[in-house]
Amino acid sequence: MSLLTRIGLYPINDVSTDVEDPPLLDGRDGTPGGGPEMTTQRRKKVQRGYPDLLGGLVLRLEPKEAFALAEARARAQSGWSVLRAQPAQGLLTAVATTRLLRFRDDIALRVRPIAGGSRLDMRSRSRMGRDDLGANAARIRGFFRDLQAAQAR
Repeated sequence: MSLLTRIGLYPINDVSTDVEDPPLLDGRDGTPGGGPEMTTQRRKKVQRGYPDLLGGLVLRLEPKEAFALAEARARAQSGWSVLRAQPAQGLLTAVATTRLLRFRDDIALRVRPIAGGSRLDMRSRSRMGRDDLGANAARIRGFFRDLQAAQAR
């Protein structure tokens, strides 16, 4: 076991809350549904390293309301640029630019109806390197905390 895994950081640069059917990333040219596929190896790493993220975030809101909230919070995130928002499909893609080194990470959000509300799944993938030192998982956790706080208001 490496030092990074001992402290809870896993060698992965692509994290999704749904590893069986991850939200699709836009291509780097902004085309819908582009971007690399989530490989079996990446799925296993997410399942092993970040099991707390699996299952997405359940919101007690109708899908249209949940999407509107997620879109508003995504547009308010520092360093995020929303590329595409499709409320009817419950899909949003964005790019997050890191402050220090200006790395660009791709983000996809998907809202689906479930009994009693909506489920929001999120995927965050670094464009550079094979390891993100936990940045993508932290981005998802932070965004989910922000959504939960906004829903509570």
